Amino acid sequence: MTPFEYVIVLISIILGLGITTILTGVAEWIKHYRNSTLHAPYIIWIIVVFVMHVHEWWECYSLKSIAVWRLPLFLFVVLYPINLYVLAHLLFPRQQDEPFDSKKFYYDRYPAFFICALIGVVLSVIHNLTIEGLHLRDQVVQLSLLVILSTVLITKTRNTVIHLGIASLLLLTLIITLILTQDMLLISQ
Repeated sequence: MTPFEYVIVLISIILGLGITTILTGVAEWIKHYRNSTLHAPYIIWIIVVFVMHVHEWWECYSLKSIAVWRLPLFLFVVLYPINLYVLAHLLFPRQQDEPFDSKKFYYDRYPAFFICALIGVVLSVIHNLTIEGLHLRDQVVQLSLLVILSTVLITKTRNTVIHLGIASLLLLTLIITLILTQDMLLISQ
C-alpha cells in the first residue's frame, strides 16, 4: 500500500459519510414530501454541498504526487473533508416526522452554515497557497466568496433574493469551474 492509498482511505470515509448524510436527508425529505415546503436557496445549497463532496473526492487524487506524508500535513488535508461533512450535517434536521418548513429551517441555520462555508473557503485558500503553490491573485473566486458570505453574515440579511442569488451564483461558479478545469480533472496513471 502506498502512502497516498493509506491517506486517501480516511479522507474517502469522511467524504462518504457526508454524501451519505446528504442522500439520507434527501430521501427522508422525499418520504415526507407532503409535510414539507421547498425553499430554492436551501435546495441549491444541498446540490452545491453534494457536488463539493464529489469534487473534493475527485480532486484528492492530485495528492498522489505527495511522496512523504507527515501527520501535520495529513491533519490539515483532512480538515476540508471534515468541514464538508459538517456542512452536510447542518443541511438537514434531526427528524422529519413533523411538517418541515425548509425556508424557516434555512434561515434559522444559515449563520452556522455560512460560518462553516467560510471556514471551508479559508482552508481552500491555505491549501492552494501551501500545497498547490497558487498565489492569492489566482484565487479570485475564493476571495470573492469570503467577502460575500461575510457580508451576508454581518448584515444578517434574510432577503430571499440575496440568498437565492448567492446560492445560484455559487452553483453557477462551481459548474463553470468544473467545465473550465475539466482537463485538470482527469485521472490517469
